[in-house]
Amino acid sequence: MGIVLNKIKYEKEKIIKSINNSSVAWLRQPTVISMSETIFEIKNRRASIARYGDGEFDIIFGRTEGFQKKDYELSRCLRSILKKNDISERFFVAIPDCFGDLSQFNEEAQTHWKIRLDKERIKWVLCLNTKAPYYQSQITRFYFDWANKTKCRDWYIGLKNIWNNENVLLVEGQFSRVGVGNDLFDNASSVRRIICPAENAFDYYDEILETICCYAKSSDLIFMALGPTATVLAYDLFKRGYWAVDAGHIDLEYEWMKLGTNEKVKISGKYVNEVKNGNVVDTIYDEKMLRQIVARVGIQ
Repeated sequence: MGIVLNKIKYEKEKIIKSINNSSVAWLRQPTVISMSETIFEIKNRRASIARYGDGEFDIIFGRTEGFQKKDYELSRCLRSILKKNDISERFFVAIPDCFGDLSQFNEEAQTHWKIRLDKERIKWVLCLNTKAPYYQSQITRFYFDWANKTKCRDWYIGLKNIWNNENVLLVEGQFSRVGVGNDLFDNASSVRRIICPAENAFDYYDEILETICCYAKSSDLIFMALGPTATVLAYDLFKRGYWAVDAGHIDLEYEWMKLGTNEKVKISGKYVNEVKNGNVVDTIYDEKMLRQIVARVGIQ
């Protein structure tokens, strides 16, 4: 019986892959603006950005995403915002540049995207507004996935220029600790932190949004590392006139780049959702970080 079921599953996957591949010709594929231009224009236009990866697409299609449980309202919001890539020159919707040539990625990333798109290309593309370009969501994943690592430091320097001499209001998960123990924000004018739950932050969405608006100044850069919740926040904060950048994973990528590692590894004192036991986080005491905290939401 097991052999029969496996064969049925295999044949089903072959059919899905065949349909997806044959549909490429008539499906209008999205245009994705380059890494370098995306990074430059965020600073140049003081543009807000909402980033989508495969995790956000999983939630759109009703699946869980590691540190975020299923949530119908989150799914609805993500699906709606995904088509808003043409509403303003100062609001960017960003997706991975994974719909065409994958040679820029390392072998692991190429395999990942081939598997995902073989199964779900049609579903993904039908969610998009392909009449307008998208920006590159992988700007904060500037190291690990890339085959040619020579560009990584230039991308990092460009990213760091975004908050150069800016007053940063950092909205992050409890154990993200972005910039703690490294020099990521040493060129910012100031850093303040709002600490939110490490998991299922969307449960506290309204409270998080109002807390941000309570503490944010009109000239601040609101920098968010809060999973798919940050994707939705970027849009709502933009509508309220703020500069909001959804920038999860940037700190981990910087740590991995400094290590020169070829595999994703745990970083002491930080939540790393993509490695085994990465949700088990060492207790650390950092006086500078504690002084930067202005509010906590949903934290006991």
